[in-house]
Amino acid sequence: MKRAAAVLVSILASACVLRTGGPPDRSRRFTAGRAEFRVEFGPGDVETAARVEAALAVAADKVARWGGLREPVTVVIHPSHEALERSVYREGYRWLRAWARYDNIELQSPRTWGMFGPSAQELTEMLVHELTHCAMYQASATRASWPFMGVPLWFREGMASFTAGQGYRWLDRDALRAFYERAGGGVDPLASAERMYQGESDLVYAAAHWAFQLLVTRYGEGRVRAILAGMADGHTFQVAFKEAIGLEQAQFEAEFARYIRWHGWR
Repeated sequence: MKRAAAVLVSILASACVLRTGGPPDRSRRFTAGRAEFRVEFGPGDVETAARVEAALAVAADKVARWGGLREPVTVVIHPSHEALERSVYREGYRWLRAWARYDNIELQSPRTWGMFGPSAQELTEMLVHELTHCAMYQASATRASWPFMGVPLWFREGMASFTAGQGYRWLDRDALRAFYERAGGGVDPLASAERMYQGESDLVYAAAHWAFQLLVTRYGEGRVRAILAGMADGHTFQVAFKEAIGLEQAQFEAEFARYIRWHGWR
């Protein structure tokens, strides 16, 4: 609590103008442990930026389990949802609040997240999720290669949701089982995640979370880190996954579907 309070005071006291012509026009650099950050924000988000920085200081510790952040991360706070969508080239994603890349997070200003905005815990949880994406990309690739590693959406989002402890936000395994039974094998929210992402995000995130949790429970975090290391050595995700887990990606996806349908192997 003392560190978070100090962060709030420091950012309010030392926000500096970097450029003009529209938000964001202020920024601040800071470190949290070994992680380095730059937060960019407009004149209406000075207090919001303070909250974001305090949350980042906590979130940075949470992603250390995957190797932490090896490169500085810039967080850009956008004043509206429309501004966020423009920045990430995603139109019609009304549920979207943030988007992470290798060393950058685009964030819709939390003050616009509904009437009251998020609690400190909710904001920290969101930033743990997004920083996990950055940590995964940085552990497994370079700034130039990270978009081309073939990491499936379920692994990316499952890892982020698992690390942030967001399972409570999504459909539980019984509801997911009901979906599988209705679909009758015709739709797989892991294999079809990209196609379903915009319109059925809750289902995609739920499947991703529980699939990643199964991956960790059955094979251990060490093998997940081995997947990242395999990609860092130059392998695609599919090759690194097979070497670390002993199954093809598609085999694990089928294993997860059986796990859900059979009530956890019962």
